[in-house]
Amino acid sequence: MVWYGILPALALVLLGVSTASAHGMGGWGMIGGTKNVTPEEIAQRQTAMFQNEATLLGLSVDEVKTAWAAGKSIKQLADEKGISEDTLKQKMAQAHQQQMKDHLATLVSQGVITQDQADQRLKFIETQATQMKQGGKGMGHGFGRGFGMGF
Repeated sequence: MVWYGILPALALVLLGVSTASAHGMGGWGMIGGTKNVTPEEIAQRQTAMFQNEATLLGLSVDEVKTAWAAGKSIKQLADEKGISEDTLKQKMAQAHQQQMKDHLATLVSQGVITQDQADQRLKFIETQATQMKQGGKGMGHGFGRGFGMGF
């Protein structure tokens, strides 16, 4: 299913780091590339991941932590709470779009890109998302090539 690939992509967006869903290796919220990351940064990232997932699912952070500790996937948690797969996909897409807009706004405010470039990039990404929904393949570029997201 396509949505299994969306969760790791969303995690990258939500945290802005190399965080991926690792259901088979301890559960979602595992942080990759922690070689040069301080314990404080690891804790901040995990805390942000718990908060973002709680917001996404409309749950408390404690509910998300409990499910994570028990090794439940985000899909399993959503199922338990009566959130359909379609609703979860929709919420994830909305969160991704907002994060994308925030990211681009930051780049504009910091003088990295112009507003016109941000608008063009947003249009490109939205076009890719539409193509993917219609059964085509996106280019694999979200915010930047490092994120590798196609929607």
